[in-house]
Amino acid sequence: MLSDNLDELLMFTLSQIHCSPTFPTNMTADGELDRFQRWLQSRLADSEKIESVEERLRTSNRIQNAIQECINFRQAINVQQAVANPFVTRDQPVRAVNESEVKPVSSITGICNNCEADLTGDLGFCPLCGEYQ
Repeated sequence: MLSDNLDELLMFTLSQIHCSPTFPTNMTADGELDRFQRWLQSRLADSEKIESVEERLRTSNRIQNAIQECINFRQAINVQQAVANPFVTRDQPVRAVNESEVKPVSSITGICNNCEADLTGDLGFCPLCGEYQ
């Protein structure tokens, strides 16, 4: 009698299907994903024992959807693993940077007549007020 009660305490009912309280909580490895899919398939087989036709159909559909999502997730992982990493790390830069080639472009050529800000030779207007010179 005590062992019967202990068995009942170790099992809980989820949508009228008995589930082990230690079902997988994360899918970190391919083996765990396989175990999870097998667990879902066993729950699907157990769902056939549900007496209510509506509840059996609803539970069966939910579990079949979960199995399909598991298969889709596995396929997505396989595709992700098959694609090479597009980011390449190189030991040396592709193009050598020569800092002596970099020169300042702007040089002060005058003062704005409107706001008295410094003007640069490459612009035909004042960078501060926008007045054309």
